[in-house]
Amino acid sequence: MRTKLLFTVVWIGLGILIQSCGKDDDNGGVEEKKEYELPAPEVVISNPVPCLNEEVEFSFKTDEKVSPVWNFGDEASSGEKTVTHRYAKEGTFKVSLELSDGQGGTVKVDTTVSVMGRRLNDALDDLINDPSKKWICAHRANTYYGKRIGNIPENSVEAVQRAITAGAEMVEVDVKTTLDGVPVIMHDDVIDRTTNGVGAIAEMTLSFLKRFKLKAENGDLTTSTVPTLEEILVAGRGKVFYDLHLGAVNVADIISIVESLHMLDRVAFYRGSSKTSAKEITDINPQCIVFPYVKSTSVIDYWAEDPRIKMVQLDYNGDIAGDIVAAARAKGMVSFANYLYEPGEAILKGDHSTLDEIINLQVQIIQTDYSEYVRPYLK
Repeated sequence: MRTKLLFTVVWIGLGILIQSCGKDDDNGGVEEKKEYELPAPEVVISNPVPCLNEEVEFSFKTDEKVSPVWNFGDEASSGEKTVTHRYAKEGTFKVSLELSDGQGGTVKVDTTVSVMGRRLNDALDDLINDPSKKWICAHRANTYYGKRIGNIPENSVEAVQRAITAGAEMVEVDVKTTLDGVPVIMHDDVIDRTTNGVGAIAEMTLSFLKRFKLKAENGDLTTSTVPTLEEILVAGRGKVFYDLHLGAVNVADIISIVESLHMLDRVAFYRGSSKTSAKEITDINPQCIVFPYVKSTSVIDYWAEDPRIKMVQLDYNGDIAGDIVAAARAKGMVSFANYLYEPGEAILKGDHSTLDEIINLQVQIIQTDYSEYVRPYLK
């Protein structure tokens, strides 16, 4: 009897022990979640190099069913799949996207957004609202240092960089096209004056053109080569605005390059006074900012119909220059005038008479080869 009871007790105890071990093995019957990495999503950013306060759209693509958490690098975050964000400060921001499927699967992807400068028309609005403010546009990106001291060629990457250092708000550069269809920066149709080569740009491939070196103002040969449009734009993106003078070029190609660099809101396209030429630009992309030359007050209303046009060029020597400036201002546009060649050289001798004339007309953007001389006088 005792033996039978002892056997029963041992059997029951063994069962309890086995059951207990089973519970330990399966975590009390609750399945343990295992962490694993999800496939990385494709992150889509509408503009990775935006201007200040520009709306940027962030989204991602994945086949997984996930919950997102965006961190924009400036203390802002979002849990939406598609979200817009504006940056109020310049700088490079680390953007992270974390995804989770709620079952232990996660993935994190990092990228960057570089916020550089303002949009051209936002900055022009400041000029319109404060007539006392003046801008300098560096003609062919020239500066006094570049032309007279530093041997920096006109229309070069180095010239743009120096113009920024000299305090220019805008640079004017001239666009031509090579035989193989690449937009490059050169004022003349031929390279005889500005390089150690000869011939027409339109008859040279880019690789052939790059063999030649640019000359400085005094004729000295430099190490610089003829820049492409892309090279010249990247050199000053976010630091200076651009006035692109379009020669015999494929306009669609030019616009495509500017758009690919996310710079349509930092560039003004100049093709003179022709309404047809201007319309060709905006027909290709209505986001383009056209910069027209104005010869009379009668055309101000026409240009003012395009809300993106906030800047017009005029001849300060014209009999009705003052009327054009006033008419443009009444329509919310600032005026631009050239202070170049012999009149512009006079400032180097201390003669400010022509510059005073331009200032007295209330022209707010002055194009010069000598930013370092004009800037202090404007102040």
